[in-house]
Amino acid sequence: MLHVAEYAANKSKNNAAVTAAIHCAINAIDSLTVFYFGKRHTGRHEDALDIIKGTLSAIELREIAKQFNGLIELKNEAEYQPDLMEKRQADDAVKRASRILSKVREKLA
Repeated sequence: MLHVAEYAANKSKNNAAVTAAIHCAINAIDSLTVFYFGKRHTGRHEDALDIIKGTLSAIELREIAKQFNGLIELKNEAEYQPDLMEKRQADDAVKRASRILSKVREKLA
């Protein structure tokens, strides 16, 4: 999903970039819950961070939460609203998703 987000951002397909970045982050968080707890989170996306608390240090959780919450704030707008995302929003979403995925990869290594 991160590669799709990057590709879409490079082609100025901003809504697609934001949406793919959001789903990259959601899938990354899910991978932690599956790895550590053997199940996917099935509730509200925002609540997934509560489940992974024990897998991250307080600093790591704070950083992931900052990135994740910034993405989730865009979810409804990017996926359901008629207004188009701006280039800066797409670029920011890709950066946020990349940061989350990088941290999750460290934890799964």
